[in-house]
Amino acid sequence: MSKKNREETRAERAAAAIIEQQRRERRRQLWIVFSIVAIVIAVVVAGVLIQSNRDTVGQTLTSSSVPPGVTDTYGVVIGDASAPKTVQVYEDFQCPICKEFEASTRDKLRAAVDAGRIKIDYRMVSFLNDASTTNYSSRALNAAAVVLDTSGQDVFLKFHDLLFDNQPAEGSAGLSDDQLVQYAVQAGATAADVRPGIQDDEFGTWVTNTQDQMSKNHVTGTPTVFVDGKQAGATLGDSINAALAAAG
Repeated sequence: MSKKNREETRAERAAAAIIEQQRRERRRQLWIVFSIVAIVIAVVVAGVLIQSNRDTVGQTLTSSSVPPGVTDTYGVVIGDASAPKTVQVYEDFQCPICKEFEASTRDKLRAAVDAGRIKIDYRMVSFLNDASTTNYSSRALNAAAVVLDTSGQDVFLKFHDLLFDNQPAEGSAGLSDDQLVQYAVQAGATAADVRPGIQDDEFGTWVTNTQDQMSKNHVTGTPTVFVDGKQAGATLGDSINAALAAAG
């Protein structure tokens, strides 16, 4: 091979190497661009999901999504507004200790309400969803809100009592929607009035926000009892004793 040919071959190889290097550089730049775009998309999606969650939890609810008869702080107050003492009770329909509290205090507390000595501020929550396979705590509280909305406070109170008296076992599926409707009817509601709201989770957002408010109030379990704003002790016995003492 002549010297001239050898030089041309080297030049061609050098040119080819440069072209290949340029191709690799373009591919590298494209991967960088693709990576940046993927990161931006991921950040945007995460932001949307976070904002969506914020919109659901703790959002300001419209009047149509709040059951009539509840307070701005998610309570259902039973008794004369001018009663000298207030017993505030945080309960979950799936909570077995709440059932014990109800069994130990209900008769005396209701008698004290009827006598005008106390009023009861029920703060129903749904933080024990994991104790059933169907989010029973949330479904039961939504059902109670539907009963309150359609049938009034007296029927709500009877429904509240029936759910505790017939509380399903922890870890079970809980009561079905049909059973919730049946207990609502037993309490005095009309099936046609309550079934749609129970099946469609009418007050689901309000139910979620009761839990958010519970956390904001630094309440970490149920039952938790306050008498005139002062929290009873941490045990079931403390809660029972404080409630019964307030009832007089």
